[in-house]
Amino acid sequence: MNHNHNQNESAINFNEAVDVVVIGSGGAGLTAALSAAKSGAKVLVLEKSSKLGGNTSISGGQVWVPNNHHMLAKGILDSEEAARAYLEKVIDGATSKDVIDVFIKTAPETIQYIEENTPLRFHSMTKFPDYRQEFPGSVQGGRTLDPDPIAAEIVGEWADLIHEGPHFSAVTYEENSKWNAFAYPENIDFDLIAERLANDIRTLGAAIIVGLVKGCLDSDVHFEVNAAANRLLKDKNRITGVEVTINGKKQLIEARKGVVIASGGFEFNEELTNRFLRGPINGPIGVPTNTGDGLKMALDVGADVAHLNEAWWCPTMKIDDEEFEDTQVFRLSRGERSLPGSILVNRAGKRFVNEAANYNDMARAFHVFDPTKYEYSNMPSWIIFDGRFRSKYSVMTLMPGDPDPDWLFCANTLQELAEKVGIDGDQLTKTVERFNQFAIEGKDPDFHRGESKYDSYYGDPRNKPNAGLGPIDQGPFYALPVYSGTLGTKGGAVTNASAQVLNVWGEPIQGLYAAGNAAASMMGPGYPGAGGTLGPALTFGYIAGLHASSIVKPNTDGVNAIRS
Repeated sequence: MNHNHNQNESAINFNEAVDVVVIGSGGAGLTAALSAAKSGAKVLVLEKSSKLGGNTSISGGQVWVPNNHHMLAKGILDSEEAARAYLEKVIDGATSKDVIDVFIKTAPETIQYIEENTPLRFHSMTKFPDYRQEFPGSVQGGRTLDPDPIAAEIVGEWADLIHEGPHFSAVTYEENSKWNAFAYPENIDFDLIAERLANDIRTLGAAIIVGLVKGCLDSDVHFEVNAAANRLLKDKNRITGVEVTINGKKQLIEARKGVVIASGGFEFNEELTNRFLRGPINGPIGVPTNTGDGLKMALDVGADVAHLNEAWWCPTMKIDDEEFEDTQVFRLSRGERSLPGSILVNRAGKRFVNEAANYNDMARAFHVFDPTKYEYSNMPSWIIFDGRFRSKYSVMTLMPGDPDPDWLFCANTLQELAEKVGIDGDQLTKTVERFNQFAIEGKDPDFHRGESKYDSYYGDPRNKPNAGLGPIDQGPFYALPVYSGTLGTKGGAVTNASAQVLNVWGEPIQGLYAAGNAAASMMGPGYPGAGGTLGPALTFGYIAGLHASSIVKPNTDGVNAIRS
């Protein structure tokens, strides 16, 4: 077809006409589809993959929502003013105040709406602190919501069409917290996990997707998988539909009221990550279909973009040859770097960061650049720990007492270990000796590990005087590579408080919305707490669906809309 952006809409022979087209089936897209359909719109969700759920489905599933009704019901005080003070410090001027305000006001409403219109239920994690406890307006728990387990059978045959990743086990974060599973792996209820797997009970992000899919199905939302959106269709200044390839066949779908881009980020597009990000990603977590399609479509119709240099950074680790969707699995590193008796070092054998800090902020240290050597100083890096650590704590899927696997480097001395992995052995020995002294004293003057409430969340409360500091002095010694990873990229179309995509003049592109990682994140460079990705994704998805469904379509007499 002729891709003239000012083409006359009446010249397009649409294969199908709906009110709202949603591109992407993660948390943002499904919430947009739900709120649009519940508002009376005819909704079609296009999913590029063969399965639904996007990054949300394989995520930890936490949702950061200040002033939510679950925390208030448990007597935890919060306020819009406190949330605003905290977010303004975290976001650091990267987002307009009206967008921040609408998030603060609408996020609690979004959760209530989802619970009223789907079988999905959340509970407040009362002891999970905001990541930056030193900032004004932070709270020590309650803003992070954890989804309840949910039976996949409620969506019938669709259960098999929802992503199931190996990234997390079938437990809730609340259960992990109750068991203190990182510090006390012996407390993990493996019988419960086995029972859930046997009965296809989904938890975490997968639970969110099952619940939202059920709500959407009950509201007559139509889904197409293997449906890759290629391009937006435009008439003058209005988006009128989508060109999509469904099972290899090109079709033109009319969107009478609006299109919502919710197709995730571009972390699996090497060309785009090299072009835009401030440093390399070599261990992305997520679904490999996140290749920046939404970004390209938005740019194609004149959208403004922001935060293309930012991502939801995190340190990741891998088990060789473990795959998901034909792609190497990377796992978020948490307990491995926070529990006493481990450190993170670079090839020079030096520590370079507070290992126990929140993953988004500590992972920025991977992108420190050495102008003399013309290289990233802290890539590659390794977690170093000893036999005591190995006998007490889990490492990814490896439990204490399991035999050492091939993917874990092991040696009898630190010097020998350093030679195996390519670290400066003399400096590593000095680093460990210095750290061991810190462990005895319970203070880390170099990087202040274990001083904040968040640092100790993944620590070992048995370990005194600091839950995060322990010596590395009992052979054998171990090393694992740690990668510069991301939960997803943050850059995309700039949106206003109604989730409308804006052009470079700050004007809404009529009929176009964006939410989730396809939109420029309202969090800018920051990360407020666990669920800082999904909180805005669900909220602005909800807003996009409501706004799009309320649009009165202009008169389009003569449009040839043919159902396929």
